[in-house]
Amino acid sequence: MRARLFEAMAVGFAVGCGAGMARAEPTVETAGVTACAITGWSSDSDPAGLNVRAAPRADAAIIGRLPPPERQGDDVYAAEFRIIGSRAGWLLVKDARVVDYGSGNGDRPVFAGPGWVFGDKVRFTINRPELRGAPKVEAAVSGKLQSRDGTGGPDSAIIDHVHGCSGAYADVTAHMEHEPSRRGWVTGICSNQVTTCP
Repeated sequence: MRARLFEAMAVGFAVGCGAGMARAEPTVETAGVTACAITGWSSDSDPAGLNVRAAPRADAAIIGRLPPPERQGDDVYAAEFRIIGSRAGWLLVKDARVVDYGSGNGDRPVFAGPGWVFGDKVRFTINRPELRGAPKVEAAVSGKLQSRDGTGGPDSAIIDHVHGCSGAYADVTAHMEHEPSRRGWVTGICSNQVTTCP
């Protein structure tokens, strides 16, 4: 079933090459993908932007770039996207856009996708404190993302690594300020860079 789900998503990319001519870019590799449905944003501050690749590895063809964070008023915001799968520490993303958080310019699409980005270049807001042993609600809780004094919740957790995703969950290593890092599956994830999500 997983193979059928992503077989339909494997697409070729074409770019202009001379007067009216185009060449086919590599097909996006989707074999062995674990499907998920969460959102996130680019945490890559490289002025060249975040590379989007045709396969989940560093030597795969670059098929797009997400722009670096952009200033809107007094704040800086990164490109956001849907995360639809993962494999070996990489995330399969699509529908990337720069969201209008008050600039007055409207949202700007920057990459339709799908394509692969390295998991450690992705961040998101976490709204549920539980760190679980597996990506399901009945899985054992191994810890919680909340400060000891109760003043900080999971939305203020610092993500150290994003390892993968499954369904509505992400596999992360994260910590609260001045507290040790822990790894587990979290949910209640969204890409809103201004406030917490429902």
